[in-house]
Amino acid sequence: MPDDDPASPACLAHEAEDAYMGFATREEIVRFLVELDRAPAAAKAHMLRKMLPKIRDELLHEQLKSRLSAIESGKSNT
Repeated sequence: MPDDDPASPACLAHEAEDAYMGFATREEIVRFLVELDRAPAAAKAHMLRKMLPKIRDELLHEQLKSRLSAIESGKSNT
């Protein structure tokens, strides 16, 4: 009788909690966005570069990446 269970824990990686996989939790993201809005303009690019690798959600990642690009190109005051 074949076993339908995954062969290794890696097969379950897509089901793991974000924090377990090294990604930011929803609470961490909310806190980050609040801190980002309050941060001085000079700190925002650094904050975004540090957080981007921890964002699992593709849409949010793209939005934050666009925000970083705008800051780095000097087109945004945020």
